[in-house]
Amino acid sequence: MSKYILLTIFLALCAGTINAQNQWKPKGTLYSDKNIHIEIEYLLSPDGCTEQQNSSYFRYKIIRIKPIRDYYINWRFDFFNCDNELKTQINSLHILKKTKTGIITPKENSFTFKKMSNYYNDVKVSNDLPDIGSYQPKTAFSMEPIAINGKKDIQSGDSTILTLKGGYLGPGASWMWYDGECNGTLLGKGTSLKLSPDRTTTVFVRASTPESSSCISTEIRVKQGSLAAKAILGRNTICEGEQNIALSLSGGKLFGQAKWVWYAGSCTGNKIGEGSSINVSPERTTTYFVRAENGNDQTVCQSFQIVVNNKSNIPNGIEGAQIITYGAESVLKIVGGYLAPGAQWIWYKGSKTALQQVATGAVLSTGPLYADEVFSVRAEGDCNQTAFISRTISVSNKPYQDPINRSGKTSFIVNGGVVFTEPSNVGKSDNYVITIGSGGRIGWFARVKLSSKNNTTAAFQTNNISLTDYNMAGYYSYNGEVINKRSAYTAGIFLGGNKVSAYLGGGYGMRTLLWGINQYQYGDNGSYAKSYASHTGKSYKGAELELGLMLRLGLFNLMGGASSLQFKYTDFNIGVGFNL
Repeated sequence: MSKYILLTIFLALCAGTINAQNQWKPKGTLYSDKNIHIEIEYLLSPDGCTEQQNSSYFRYKIIRIKPIRDYYINWRFDFFNCDNELKTQINSLHILKKTKTGIITPKENSFTFKKMSNYYNDVKVSNDLPDIGSYQPKTAFSMEPIAINGKKDIQSGDSTILTLKGGYLGPGASWMWYDGECNGTLLGKGTSLKLSPDRTTTVFVRASTPESSSCISTEIRVKQGSLAAKAILGRNTICEGEQNIALSLSGGKLFGQAKWVWYAGSCTGNKIGEGSSINVSPERTTTYFVRAENGNDQTVCQSFQIVVNNKSNIPNGIEGAQIITYGAESVLKIVGGYLAPGAQWIWYKGSKTALQQVATGAVLSTGPLYADEVFSVRAEGDCNQTAFISRTISVSNKPYQDPINRSGKTSFIVNGGVVFTEPSNVGKSDNYVITIGSGGRIGWFARVKLSSKNNTTAAFQTNNISLTDYNMAGYYSYNGEVINKRSAYTAGIFLGGNKVSAYLGGGYGMRTLLWGINQYQYGDNGSYAKSYASHTGKSYKGAELELGLMLRLGLFNLMGGASSLQFKYTDFNIGVGFNL
């Protein structure tokens, strides 16, 4: 009998405990004003995220109400779901005038949670249902992730990236990663962690400061062994015939008795050597492989291709006109030959001792030619510089060119002559001109004019050649002698052909006209003194203009032209000289 009594008491206690756990619990005032007072109650299931997946509920308890009008009380609450994600639930209580005090249970009041963030939030009174808006859930604490994702089984030396599933960071908190234990060596911060452990290790993570969450962990299992090379270093392009091309490893690590083994063609192809470096001499494009080996323990292969380029070959010939007329052009084209990658055809003109590069490519347009010319071409650049092949272009119908100034080449000019006013007194002139210059079809010259009477000066100036009283004890009279003194300094340019050129210049000049006079003294029985007077009306000085022609014939030249002094006095000049 006592057994039945004890069993009854035990069942009663269990039922009481279950009822206590499943009781509705008030969580505060949802809304209150002078007309209404509403509290919120929850029936929370602690095993919502377990296999039972029991739901939780909420309801309203109206403590006070006046039948004034209908309206809505719109509100939210925030919670963590079974993936430890912070969520929000929007709710609305429709208050009618006829609503009475007591318990109101909404139709949709169930939810599943792992942890509550708050029980009511963003409470508003409205005349309508709430808008979803851009509301963000709120919480004052962090929630740990539900899992750590990433590659958990790695080879020694490899890296892995760990990421978090779920979880939430409260205000000011951050994810902290640790090695070995929850407060062990700090590995990093953030939502992900990249690490390369050299041994099997356990990694922990939690939200830290100001409100720390619980830790979760995962094990990274590291398999010890050799590490594959990261790259093969060396020249990836060579020319045919090159030998002993060095290849070496970058990165990687040998474990235990492992060694580096090299292959050609494939990772299981022809074995060609061992060690961290090797010299190869491929005759054609070949791919080389290397891996760490220790019996059956082998790393993945690293590969490297060497491209073998053929050498450039000399062309078979050059196509194009070999004889052209004066001023025409020829188009030259390479026939045959081979260019290695990275090489190009380079064209030159001139003799082998004075080559001048003129173009690149398989075709050359010579441009107008006025003299015979030799054009040469060869391959230059990577993989062999070939020998030259050449083609001579002959120019026909060339115009005659004097030996000194052929093709307008520069010559130095020296010329001397006389200055005169009329052809009849060329041989009687006391004025001379000297010219020097230099050029071909275009050139320059400088000129000076001098008088042999330069030391003859005037005693006085006058415009009257008749008998004139000095207001002294004598007179003078014109004796018929005339002296024309010239001097000038000019310079200019000439241009034209190989033989005939025109010249034009300017500078400063002077012309003085002197009259010969006899000076008599009164009462001196007709004796006189010879002197000169300058004619002021016919004497000039100032700007002087030169123009004329120059004829060049071999070693000699002939110049002739006219000069104008202030456009008031004009004379002529003619001279002969040498081309040097």
